[in-house]
Amino acid sequence: MIHPVNANKLQVLHETSGAHVDPDVLRREGKVFFIGGNLPIHSTLETMYESYCQESSALFHVTFGAAEMFEHNLEMVRQIKHNFTIRIMGRIGYPLSPEQVEQLYLGGLDILDIPLSNYESYPDDRDDADRDRWLTAINAATFAFSRWSVVSEITVEHAAPREVRNRINEMLANGVIPLLKPAGEGNLNNLEERMNLYSFLAAQWHRHQVPLKPIEPLLQLTTPFDFAESSGFLQGIIDKIRDHRTLATSDLRRHLRTSGAEASFESAGL
Repeated sequence: MIHPVNANKLQVLHETSGAHVDPDVLRREGKVFFIGGNLPIHSTLETMYESYCQESSALFHVTFGAAEMFEHNLEMVRQIKHNFTIRIMGRIGYPLSPEQVEQLYLGGLDILDIPLSNYESYPDDRDDADRDRWLTAINAATFAFSRWSVVSEITVEHAAPREVRNRINEMLANGVIPLLKPAGEGNLNNLEERMNLYSFLAAQWHRHQVPLKPIEPLLQLTTPFDFAESSGFLQGIIDKIRDHRTLATSDLRRHLRTSGAEASFESAGL
């Protein structure tokens, strides 16, 4: 359950916007393991395993590097999925092809974050072809991944509140979880307006019954919401069992799709 927007938390977020996104850094914060996709794979896995044994994580968050590092970043995801039974979220800051989206799903990514804020930040420098590539990536992601397994960030800075609300509604209508990108360091021209946008976002999440539990560890770090604590030890165990069952079901679907894809390649002589 989400509590009202925490104004103090919102101010801190504006000072640290984007601090968790780095393809060359490995760090743990709260229950999230932030993994730089550009890091050496085997040494990173060893460090992760040692840290994971000391303290459990609820979400692995992989930040992909530049487009030329895609294969290396994808292999990082594959190896993490092979060695851990934790949900993996990947953030990619460039438009993907449908083939790449499918590779990410089959490689073990559970949640895909395609931040459209990267596109929206510099609209004057973008052309229609570039916009089409971003929209193609989003459409391919919603087709390859299950509903509510695609996340996208909306730029708040310099955007009219009505435009932000419309974009939130558009994403939710397509099964995409919208997030808000804070206004940037020190830029809090209208705190009440920002708080209203976050309140609207929470209300729309609730209205569309968006399952936030898989990404709640990240939301606790990157949003100004206060989340209610688990209602007791027994309920916590039940929630973990349900979550593991959901993750196992997702992995089974991925395995079946992978088997089907391999069979198709073999029948085509590829």
